[in-house]
Amino acid sequence: MSKAFTKEDGGGDEGLTPARPRSASVEQRYITPEGHRALQEEWLSLQGPDPSAGDWPELEAGVRKRERERRARELSAILEEVRVVEPDPSRAGRVFFGAWVVLEDEEGERMRYRIVGPDEADVKAGRLSVESPLARALLGKEAGEVVTVERPRGPVEYELLAVEYGEPETAAPGP
Repeated sequence: MSKAFTKEDGGGDEGLTPARPRSASVEQRYITPEGHRALQEEWLSLQGPDPSAGDWPELEAGVRKRERERRARELSAILEEVRVVEPDPSRAGRVFFGAWVVLEDEEGERMRYRIVGPDEADVKAGRLSVESPLARALLGKEAGEVVTVERPRGPVEYELLAVEYGEPETAAPGP
């Protein structure tokens, strides 16, 4: 690899603004209460000493410490910027922020997602960013409606089978 792509000084990233998801479409960033709680817990876990610090050679421990500090700064900035939005069960039946949705694609495959803020999105964990094309297509829709989402491989249709609000334990079970 070229020297142009390596870090020679071994210094930290002090003074750099942490990279974090930014919303291009809206000024305010939203987060569910559960997502906010998870980010707070992660931030708190980074405040104390690294429990595995003694297991690492000195150089790796220094890199790990800088990474923990960077992530703590990133989380602090995120927590200051986001607005916690409680899902509103009175909106049941329509898709809004915080809703659990069950979808079926053209091949009959069912999937279950929760519409969340970009800072807590994780598709593999079933948390779909409100800014994603699929979530944007679903907003305001009711069970039984079909949405079309443009994807790189072409348009894909999804049927909205169910919309639920509430805690994950009480929301409609997945497929």
